[in-house]
Amino acid sequence: MVNNDELQRQMERYLAHFNRAGKRATILFTASAHPTPAWSPALDMYETQASFVVLLDLAGVDADNTEVQTQPHVLTVRGVRRERHGRYAPTEQRNYHALEIPYGRFERSVRLPPGIDTDAARASYRDGLLEITLPKRLPSQIPITIEDPVQTQAATS
Repeated sequence: MVNNDELQRQMERYLAHFNRAGKRATILFTASAHPTPAWSPALDMYETQASFVVLLDLAGVDADNTEVQTQPHVLTVRGVRRERHGRYAPTEQRNYHALEIPYGRFERSVRLPPGIDTDAARASYRDGLLEITLPKRLPSQIPITIEDPVQTQAATS
């Protein structure tokens, strides 16, 4: 177990790092050693007769480094948005007046309704929006063959 003095030292080191570098915190402390997403993009979802559409707000995100995965009932989008405030010189003093844009790793998962063809999904990125179109599976009609009982009896005799 970590004692209070150790926690205090870690927190002071953490805060000093961001004070010194003129940065803001994008590191999340968790019990897990695995990287944790720092933010989750906003999204819109809607349905048409032919498809289910998910639109994510990914302004400033490099589409080439964005991952879209589908499973039978889940869509997951993950990636990274890098800061774009320009290089920070060690002698430069910055006073931010607003820091509202989240940076760092992101991930967003949504449950998909039944009847979605995840294998036929398409994604496009334009004007900072990632649009993922997931077509609906068409119900398949199974033909019914009508057998003549007289012919069936003759074939078995």
